[in-house]
Order: sequence, then C-alpha cells, then structure tokens
Amino acid sequence: MCWRFCREVVSRYSTDVRELGFTIEELISESLGLEKDHMRKVLGEQGQHMAVNYYPPCPEPELTYGLPAHTDPNALTILLQDATVCGLQILIDGQWFAVNPHPDAFVINIGDQFEVTDQIVKSIKMSSGVGL
Repeated sequence: MCWRFCREVVSRYSTDVRELGFTIEELISESLGLEKDHMRKVLGEQGQHMAVNYYPPCPEPELTYGLPAHTDPNALTILLQDATVCGLQILIDGQWFAVNPHPDAFVINIGDQFEVTDQIVKSIKMSSGVGL
C-alpha cells in the first residue's frame, strides 16, 4: 500500500504548499501597501503545478547542460531543493550566482505574473545546470 501512503503525503504537501503560496501573496500585497487579498483578486484563482525532478551530481560537469536562462511565467514558484545538489542559479546585475540548498528551507521565485511595471516586484531570471 505504499502508493496510497505516497499519494496521501503528496496530496497533503501540495495543499500545504498552496496555502504557503497564498500567505506569501498576502504578505507581498501588504508590503506594497495594498489590501491583503489584492494579489489574489488580481491574479484570480490559479491552478497549481507540482513537479518532482532529481538531478544527480555528474562526474563530468563540463558535459552537462541545464535549462536556458528564463523567468517563470506564473506568480510564484515554491522550490524545495535537494540538499546535496546545487543546480539553481539566479542572475543579479549581469552575473550568475548559485542558489545553495539549505535544509528545511524553500526557495521562493517571483514569477512574471507578479512583476509590476515600476519594477518594485521583479521576476527573477534563472537557469539550472545539472551537477553544478
């Protein structure tokens, strides 16, 4: 019955992460001086996508490739990194920086739907490599 247990765990995790996303939206709204539910009203009820990827370290990193530089099209990406694999990079002032995994922590990426025209909230450009 492992599949039933796994399904229950993933379902609960998905629900909890969705609630975390709503809380983050509220905090961003309030930090911009807006009503707590402003972002939810503007963005509407959005779907949720969950992916589980595993990128093992590569013994020959020069032979690896990852995703090209991009921004996420959604409002938020809540990422739980594997504590043993560093692959996420973000672009700051024209320079790429590794986002080192931290145990028991999420990485929150602001996506294109949150970016506002005055650049107060800016979508982060990122890429990922395998075995970095």
